[in-house]
Amino acid sequence: MWTAKKLYWLLQLLGWMAFCLLIGFTNYTQGKFDKYTLFQLGELFFLLITITHINRSVMLKFDWLNMKVAPLIPRLIAVNFASSLLLMLLSYISNHLFYDSKDIIQLNASEFFVNSVVYTLFFLLWSAIYLSYHLINKSRHQEIRNLQLEASNNEIELKTLRDQLNPHFLFNSLNSIRALIEEDPKIAKSAITTLSKLLRRSLNMGKHPKVTLDEELRLVKEYLELEKIRFEERLAVSIRVSADHQLLIPPFIIQTLAENAIKHGISNRNEGGNLTILVDETLLALIIHVSNPGKLDNEESEGIGLINTKRRLFIQYGEFAKVDLHEEDGLVIATIEIDKKALNSNI
Repeated sequence: MWTAKKLYWLLQLLGWMAFCLLIGFTNYTQGKFDKYTLFQLGELFFLLITITHINRSVMLKFDWLNMKVAPLIPRLIAVNFASSLLLMLLSYISNHLFYDSKDIIQLNASEFFVNSVVYTLFFLLWSAIYLSYHLINKSRHQEIRNLQLEASNNEIELKTLRDQLNPHFLFNSLNSIRALIEEDPKIAKSAITTLSKLLRRSLNMGKHPKVTLDEELRLVKEYLELEKIRFEERLAVSIRVSADHQLLIPPFIIQTLAENAIKHGISNRNEGGNLTILVDETLLALIIHVSNPGKLDNEESEGIGLINTKRRLFIQYGEFAKVDLHEEDGLVIATIEIDKKALNSNI
């Protein structure tokens, strides 16, 4: 607020000073510049600042800054014309009170009116500049508020989406263990121990908007360890990483793709299959591939995990993150690509 006041007074002083200097220069080129002209210019400078400051107070008091254009225009014309008449009247009185020289030009009624109209135009120009500044400033503050609101809404939505993953993940894991209880209670007990560690890690990761690639990969390996208990030799896993393990990424994005691949791909095949996870870092992007044997169907492409992942990446990275799911040579391949600039930013 203090900065805005300083800017206001600086522009007031410099603007009207430039205006008075222009009048003085015009008089000088016409050979009409003397000590009385200098005094009158100083007087004019003081009156212009005082009157426009009063106009500003009127606009603030009656909240004209938030008024619509149609009712605002006649008010501005009336106030500025009155201000112009006041300026001319004070100048006229000053001439009679302080000047005895015969060289002082006395204004007649027509000159008084014409000069009043001219100064009205200058005052209107001043009002237009002042109102435009506030309109731009108000628009900028509104844009900042909108961005803050959008960021807050996005943060809430991201938290909601992350929270959705835990019950979804837990439900699928419990289903896996349930199938083991009757078949092999000992293995089921081991699976529950693995699941408890997995849930502890996932709950901790779910509190953060980003985790390191290393943390995400450890979660994925623990999850796949749990699934291998259920599928045994039907599930083969291959993980290859050629990226910085300290890169920050949204939690659960690789785990969700792996879970999606097992649920919709490998679990539907009697012979199972190989789940392949490739994480590659190029100069431009981080690329994650998760592939499994099978055929792409609508259920797989519209599952809550994949939809959730797409939405989370869009909120955090916008157009700088892409999610693709396609079938190629008997494999269903899910790909996430995140632009390195966006990945390294504070989004």
